[in-house]
Amino acid sequence: MKFTRTLAAAFGAALLAGPALAAEGPFTQAQLDKGGSEYNTHCRTCHAAKGKGALGPALTGDQFKGRFGGQTAADVRSWIHQNMPQTAPGSLNDDQLNVLMAYILSLNGYTPGQTEMSPDSAKTVTIEK
Repeated sequence: MKFTRTLAAAFGAALLAGPALAAEGPFTQAQLDKGGSEYNTHCRTCHAAKGKGALGPALTGDQFKGRFGGQTAADVRSWIHQNMPQTAPGSLNDDQLNVLMAYILSLNGYTPGQTEMSPDSAKTVTIEK
């Protein structure tokens, strides 16, 4: 009887714990959707579909984390504004930068939340190393 209760308690705890959840990003689903479109327009040529990397580096995984790990999303957003697209640095406006950052965060495991991406909310997320 004791074994059965212990096993049931352990099994119940495992069910309650569930799978690890991805971090909630400071962006909405609408921003993520628009970010995919902006990415395809401004970034995909160099960074490939889903940020896998081609002419430009990957925007996901170890390569992205190696470059930006430990920095905030605001730091990445600022770097993008100053350096991208390579043929027209500084040409992306705040709305474009917000949705592109939402898309890039989603490629790295962040999920949409209730807060819109903005220069201020981007300061609340640190890219994992």
